[in-house]
Amino acid sequence: MHDLTTLNWMFLLVAVFAVAFFYSSVGHGGATGYLAALALLGVAPASARVAVLITNVLVAGVAWWRFWKAGHFDCRVLLTFAVASIPCAFLGSRVHVSPHTYKLVLGAVLSVAGVVLLLRARWQTEDVALRKFLWPLALIVGAVLGFLAGLTGIGGGVFLSPVLYLFRWVKPKTTGGIAAGFIVVNSIAGLVGAGAHAIANAGPLLWLTLPAVIGALLGTFFGARRWSSVTFSRVLAAVLIFAGGKLLLEAAN
Repeated sequence: MHDLTTLNWMFLLVAVFAVAFFYSSVGHGGATGYLAALALLGVAPASARVAVLITNVLVAGVAWWRFWKAGHFDCRVLLTFAVASIPCAFLGSRVHVSPHTYKLVLGAVLSVAGVVLLLRARWQTEDVALRKFLWPLALIVGAVLGFLAGLTGIGGGVFLSPVLYLFRWVKPKTTGGIAAGFIVVNSIAGLVGAGAHAIANAGPLLWLTLPAVIGALLGTFFGARRWSSVTFSRVLAAVLIFAGGKLLLEAAN
């Protein structure tokens, strides 16, 4: 981190603000975006993991609060996912494996999900017909997504949102509130798994939390209260395509 120039720091702060704005507007923490910006500057993901998780907690925490206050949240759905995801996120954070195949497959899935959602965004209205919530399936999904979140060092909201859209268990904007809560609990589990020593040595990257929180306060204002469900869906689609493309590029290198 000491090798970053003043210009690099300025780029990083602006990039983090922009990522936090757009990601938080759809209930996400932005971990994939922060890691992408850091990778452009040559910062290894391993050294940035803890700082990114802390930033994730703060940004997603703001999003969770804003969506909850606006009435876009379902506690029962989040708890069902979280019961299984939290211990699995902790376990995932303790595992160290080659991520190449994972990035290739997941990058393709997220990209396709983003494109499909973009094409279908005009039908994602608040009066969309909901389907019955199947809690046994939600527990299985929560366990898998929690483990993936811990394994990759992100909160997992980017995984959960497409699932909620696919099953139509909640309304479009409620997806944002649930994803934000999911990110907070899994990111905290990941931090616990990383250990106190890693948190204490997060270093200068913790300054990224400042522009991230400012971006989140603005982004969630638009996402939770100003944007229509169609606009919300389109922004979410763009976030998924960006996250998927980033993973595919990493897998190709």
